[in-house]
Amino acid sequence: MLFETDITEMHNISLGLSLNYDYLGQRIDKDAHFKDGTTEIVPALFRLNEKETTPGAYAQYTFDLHHKFTAMAGVRVDHSSLYGTFVTPRVHLKWQPNDIIGLRVSAGKGYRTVHPYAEYNYLLASGRDVVVRQLDQEAAWNYGLNASLNIPVGQRTLKVNAEYYYTDFDNQVDIDYDADRTKIIIDNVRGRSYSHTLQIDASYELIKRLTLTAAYRRNIVKGVYGGKLTDKPLTGKYKGLFTASYKTPLGIWQFDATFQLNGGGRMPTPYQKADGTPSWKPTYNAFGQLSAQVTRWFRHFSVYVGGENLTGYRQETPIFGASNPWGRDFEPTLVWGPMSGAMGYVGIRINIGRM
Repeated sequence: MLFETDITEMHNISLGLSLNYDYLGQRIDKDAHFKDGTTEIVPALFRLNEKETTPGAYAQYTFDLHHKFTAMAGVRVDHSSLYGTFVTPRVHLKWQPNDIIGLRVSAGKGYRTVHPYAEYNYLLASGRDVVVRQLDQEAAWNYGLNASLNIPVGQRTLKVNAEYYYTDFDNQVDIDYDADRTKIIIDNVRGRSYSHTLQIDASYELIKRLTLTAAYRRNIVKGVYGGKLTDKPLTGKYKGLFTASYKTPLGIWQFDATFQLNGGGRMPTPYQKADGTPSWKPTYNAFGQLSAQVTRWFRHFSVYVGGENLTGYRQETPIFGASNPWGRDFEPTLVWGPMSGAMGYVGIRINIGRM
């Protein structure tokens, strides 16, 4: 339920009530085990039905000064049937004095209920035991800065956006591969995990109908793995993107190309195999991917042909221990790159019109 009213031209208030109900019915057939050391095999059946009811209320005030400065402050109060009462405040500020520059600042807290078996079911393919500890709600403070610029360059406009986000977790649920080589542990990380994300992107029409876009994102993501604060595994440290798009004067042909650079990252801590060699390398390297598409437009349809991952890069070993899929060393969950090489496609798009 939502109630919103303009008190005056510059002042707005919103009030609301909400009710959220979650139900997840889950069943896991685990490996059979031996009963009391005898030869009697007992199939283990695991059932977990997760239910949560969360009623809540919120209030939000907005101040708008001639669409040049906007300030918004809000607060929610919710009561979970599992986790009790929690409060989530937030503040947003926006300043846009003209068409050239715009600035935004935001801060707020967020909570999230984790459903580990539904969210991380892919981990069950691993040869390790999946251990799920008693989990609390995730809670984090989020802060953000954003600047947008429209800079006249020649007869056209260079559009630049820069943003920075910081997330500080009071409690985070994370996957720990490092604590025990025979287990994957899903547990709470309290007060020692965080992430910094910085991104900048720019777009410019170099010549008429030829638009270039470039973007770069830097990630610093830390958590507690194996009892120490370190980089989050399987998370690239940066990503770069460059795109070019061109349409012919009559709009009959369109050409698009994209190059993506994916930064390297950390692998879970490797262990020594029986033959004394490490299970995998401790890190993986950066890699690039190129895709392109050509489109021919007709009056009521278009035909396109293109390719993805034209550089043909593939992760060298996407499945570790593949020769023994029932062993403890079988690990298909450490995928950080593409598993297939270059791929081509062709298609047709039909415009049926208004129905």
